[in-house]
Amino acid sequence: MRILDRYTLRTFMLPWICITLGFAFLFIIIDLIDRLNYFLDGDVPVLDIFLYYLRFLPTVWIYIGPITLLLGLLFALYQLTRHNEIIAMRASGISIYRVMLPFLILGVLFSVITVYISENVAPKALGWTEQYMENLRRPDASQMLNLRFRDPESNRTWDIQELNLETFEIRNVTVVQRRLGTDTIQYVIGAQRGVWMDSHWAFYEVITQNHSEEGWPQGPPVADPVRLMQELTESPQRIVRETMRFEYMTSREMREYLANRPVSDRTSADLLTQIHMRRAQPWLCLVTIMLAVPFSTHTARKGVFAGVLLCILLFFSLIFTLSLFKALGQGQQIPPWIAGWFPTLFFGSIGVFLLRRLR
Repeated sequence: MRILDRYTLRTFMLPWICITLGFAFLFIIIDLIDRLNYFLDGDVPVLDIFLYYLRFLPTVWIYIGPITLLLGLLFALYQLTRHNEIIAMRASGISIYRVMLPFLILGVLFSVITVYISENVAPKALGWTEQYMENLRRPDASQMLNLRFRDPESNRTWDIQELNLETFEIRNVTVVQRRLGTDTIQYVIGAQRGVWMDSHWAFYEVITQNHSEEGWPQGPPVADPVRLMQELTESPQRIVRETMRFEYMTSREMREYLANRPVSDRTSADLLTQIHMRRAQPWLCLVTIMLAVPFSTHTARKGVFAGVLLCILLFFSLIFTLSLFKALGQGQQIPPWIAGWFPTLFFGSIGVFLLRRLR
């Protein structure tokens, strides 16, 4: 790495770290004001609150990452321009694009890392933080209530009144088995309690009602105190995963959900829109770095306030555009890939256009 690259990156890194910490602190304070009463009522230790906000940060990084990179680079380039260092570089025969090269590489690196966070880390962190707060709001929050799960492969439907997220024990469960390829009921099993045995379920206080080929109840119900349900291989982890909110799923889990389960067009549009947005939105880290160079030129002429105002306007424009196209994609108004990629490509095109106009 050339001395010039190290110098420009060092000029950028310190303000970027300070700005990132400031934005993270701001988001934490806003969230803490909203949730402080739950922490106090639950007598939560300070260490647990600290760990909670460590899990909280990946869920907001996708929003604060691009704007902090923009502000950090804007400040760094403003300092270089104000002290005529950019002019000296240009006079030495170094093009503005060569000066920007380490920042663009940094933007690509941040974008790749953010793609991983967006697709894998942030959904799990969001689910964990929401469940943690739900545990504070009500003591029985470790229980998932009134679940309905359908396995298309076995053509079985589960209705579960209560599922314990810690032990994965279920209570008051009804399993309706339909004949493969039809909607005709083959049998119905009800149990007061179910325990997962690593590969199948054990049901307690079981009532089984068989049905005829036509789907009518056949004979009296059969009662068993305990019954090993070796044919029921749907694990509690799978039931939890496929009945959770889509926002809590990783992108891989979303794709598996779409591949393995029959879903409506609206559900498919919702999931595909989120998958494309998780892939596209992180590249705004690179886009904002591309925009920072022409913004810094404007800042050098008009002052820091003008540059900061441009950044704020860009930030709210990004949020508005992302929210608008997400709603259009999930509402089936536009194809999911357009909903996911258009904001990034649109602002990226603006960045390329402004960069090409630089002299």
